[in-house]
Amino acid sequence: MKRHVRAFIFLETSLGKETEVAESLWKLEEVKEVHLIPGRNDVMAVAEVSRHLLEPDSQSIYWFILDRIKDISHVLNTETLIPIVSMSKWSS
Repeated sequence: MKRHVRAFIFLETSLGKETEVAESLWKLEEVKEVHLIPGRNDVMAVAEVSRHLLEPDSQSIYWFILDRIKDISHVLNTETLIPIVSMSKWSS
């Protein structure tokens, strides 16, 4: 059974680069949703990352952010929320 961990990643971008960052995020297989949002952060992404058997959820997300998101141009800062319990009407 494959196990995944979901995270909500808030990204602060360079001024005027929100759409460019959102498009780069959308190209990543692990990213399931991308939203441009007003406020302190400019973009919110919902990512679902494979989790290794003995690896904590936070570590799986940490490696995803370091390996895949850090290289996206114009990302100034990130804030990540990892839910403990989730309920969604979008889930299948």
